Amino acid sequence: MLRKEYDHIILLAHGSPDPLWKEPFESLHQRVVELYGEANTSLAYMELTTPSLEDVVEKLSDNVTSVAVLPLFLAVGRHLRADVPAQIEALQSEKLNIVLLPPVGEDNAVKKAMESVIAGYLGKE
Repeated sequence: MLRKEYDHIILLAHGSPDPLWKEPFESLHQRVVELYGEANTSLAYMELTTPSLEDVVEKLSDNVTSVAVLPLFLAVGRHLRADVPAQIEALQSEKLNIVLLPPVGEDNAVKKAMESVIAGYLGKE
């Protein structure tokens, strides 16, 4: 049985000034919205493009009290060790708890999907 742990999940991508770079993230976000509703998820970028994490948090409904930030990163690096936690700390309040989740690249399902893609290129499917 699935349970709802958070009022809202923010998908966080790195960011790039190249509009083509954003397309896969926007497509993923649109699919998540179709499945789970616009009130349950947002897409933000860490830097170099908008909306920022700050922009998204500012627009959250007043009844949202528990938010998870899900990094669309493959691994933890400087941004997820220092920059994003500092952003989250600055955005939290008595009424809003924000949790940083592990990056999607650490999830076993994502690792298996990448292995499958690699196997396909090696002719091993």
